Amino acid sequence: MTKEKPKKNKMSITGKIVFVISLVLLIVSLGIIIDHYLKGQKSEKEFSALKVSDTYDLDALYRQNSDIIGWIKIEDTKIDYPVMQTKSRPEFYLRRNFKKEYSLSGTPFMDAASDINTPTKNWLIYGHNMKNGTMFHDILDYEDAGFYEEHKTFTFDTIEEEGKWEVVAVFRSKIYKKNSDKFKYYEYGGIVSGEQLKEYVRICRSLSQYDTGVEVNEDDIVLTLSTCAYHTKDGRFAVVAKKIK
Repeated sequence: MTKEKPKKNKMSITGKIVFVISLVLLIVSLGIIIDHYLKGQKSEKEFSALKVSDTYDLDALYRQNSDIIGWIKIEDTKIDYPVMQTKSRPEFYLRRNFKKEYSLSGTPFMDAASDINTPTKNWLIYGHNMKNGTMFHDILDYEDAGFYEEHKTFTFDTIEEEGKWEVVAVFRSKIYKKNSDKFKYYEYGGIVSGEQLKEYVRICRSLSQYDTGVEVNEDDIVLTLSTCAYHTKDGRFAVVAKKIK
């Protein structure tokens, strides 16, 4: 009787192929994560270099780059950055640093419809939610009412004056379809009247994750900080604060 030849273990070969592919994907993924981390660290060092003895001189920075309009800082977070604005190219700093060079982190920038000089009633500022915890990632800390209690105010100084801001509302949102009748806070950067401001703040407070009890009058100016969030597709997170000083 003729002996049958042993069959090759096809599953074993398939398993090896899957293992190799998985290993390659893992190495590539780790490489991307490390690359993003290193680029993020480089970006943070560049921003730190804009300060002298941990302070910033907006007049001196303006002479270096006239696109700068202010500086935002929230204590106990990594948020300590210049804020830029280029009305003719609204998202110019989405992927550029202060020196106008390519940067994955970008630089916080103000919506083209907002104006610190006129001024408009709402100043809308965007910043990335970076996975390494930089840029506007830390505004999501305001989801925690305990964090809010210890950080009710923060500073945003403009070229013209220093500014202290008190948090009014914090809420989750998303980018909605253009034909949607949902509240699109990111379309309110150009508010000019007191009535528009009151209505904007009313809706923001109705969406807020907790009641701060902070009232806003028609004569006030508010600042809206916006970043990406991952609770849903195209998610966003916003912090609204009013100028108190």
